[in-house]
Amino acid sequence: MTYRDVVIFVTILALLPRAFLQPFFGLLLFSWLAYMRPHDLCWGFAKEWRYSLYCAILMYSGWALFERRRFTRFGAPIAWASIFLLFTTISLLNAATETGSRQFGKYFELLKVFSVTYFTIGMIDTKSRLEKIIWVITVSLGFYGVKCGLFGLLRGGRILQGPGGMMMDNNDLCLAMAMNIPLLFFMGRQSGKRWVYRSCLIAIALTCVTVVCTLSRGGILSTCLVGVLMLYKLKRRILPWLVMGAIAAATPVLLPKDVKARLATLQNPAQEGSAAGRMHAWRVGMRMIADHPLLGVGFEGFLRNFRRYDPIDERLRFDVRDARVAHNTYLQVWAELGTFALIAFLGMLFSTLRWLRRARRMAKVRDGPSWIASYADMFEVCFIGFMFGANFLNRAHFDLLYHLVAIAMAFVFVARREIAEVEAAAATAEPRGPAPAARPALAGYR
Repeated sequence: MTYRDVVIFVTILALLPRAFLQPFFGLLLFSWLAYMRPHDLCWGFAKEWRYSLYCAILMYSGWALFERRRFTRFGAPIAWASIFLLFTTISLLNAATETGSRQFGKYFELLKVFSVTYFTIGMIDTKSRLEKIIWVITVSLGFYGVKCGLFGLLRGGRILQGPGGMMMDNNDLCLAMAMNIPLLFFMGRQSGKRWVYRSCLIAIALTCVTVVCTLSRGGILSTCLVGVLMLYKLKRRILPWLVMGAIAAATPVLLPKDVKARLATLQNPAQEGSAAGRMHAWRVGMRMIADHPLLGVGFEGFLRNFRRYDPIDERLRFDVRDARVAHNTYLQVWAELGTFALIAFLGMLFSTLRWLRRARRMAKVRDGPSWIASYADMFEVCFIGFMFGANFLNRAHFDLLYHLVAIAMAFVFVARREIAEVEAAAATAEPRGPAPAARPALAGYR
């Protein structure tokens, strides 16, 4: 037992009662536990407790007793997400004879993610609440961006593993860092405080170091795409492009040799073992799809069915030593859950982007507050970064994705209300008539 265990355990224990009395605070606490995972920083007894589960129980109980807000609200993105969950359930039950306890455990973890997703949409109905939940996620992920970035600068080396949970794998950590960069940038920019904005820029720089230290090629490419999109959103500004050009010119010189060697494999991936294994896994996944096009091979069934669709002669011909997962989110969904689930998954992503663009257009046409367009750009860059990175990773059940879908939906609802209030205030304002014509100074004496 260490002092860190005691401090974190007592802190979380002291915050849990407030999660019962104030369900929205419970949502903030749950997000902090999910993304910063303070208990994973411990080595003793505090590491083993399931704080998120206790927080969720208290949060939902408090909502049932004290909260007057609806549990959730519906729109196209969450409707598509619900359809995706439905076909995930059907796929799990369809392969029930081959499903083990691991699959059911993963499924219940996914149900927990979706329950928080629904709850988030219902709880966020004001701009203040929207800002609080985004800042909690941004700072929690930014903590690891700064921590791992400092580790990389001071000690060098490769980051082989993330803090835990959805970021256990170094590739998953890298994707989360890439998605957090636009959150840091736009939230810092919208804060209106210079020290906050500068702190966020420093955190972005260290997060980029973290991305490099993971040696995740897909994550590095996703981060580069996110950076270009952020610069594109800063229209009519030359300085950021000049800074980016200088960084791009200096990067080949500053990158460590192992990172440059890792990125060089992108020129001919078929000759590199890891990349060849990914392409081999894609071929195996397509065989699963051809055999089970509608409902797939079952939830979390890619690994279980891999050898059945993996001929030995092909492994020897392509010199593939180890390939067990799809290494592609869309192929993972298609092979495990079927065509209908893939359509629903893509529908969730593209309908969310459509909602964001509508909110930005509505704010522009109807003279809404400027922060609406900025937030829409922020979420759009996040989702495009994920959609690109998902081509290289198995992230069909990424907690952050579904949570951001819920927050983006809540943002659109809040934006609509803000615009309606601005228009109502303008409509009820007393119209002012034209100014009276000027009269000569002596006109009153005539």
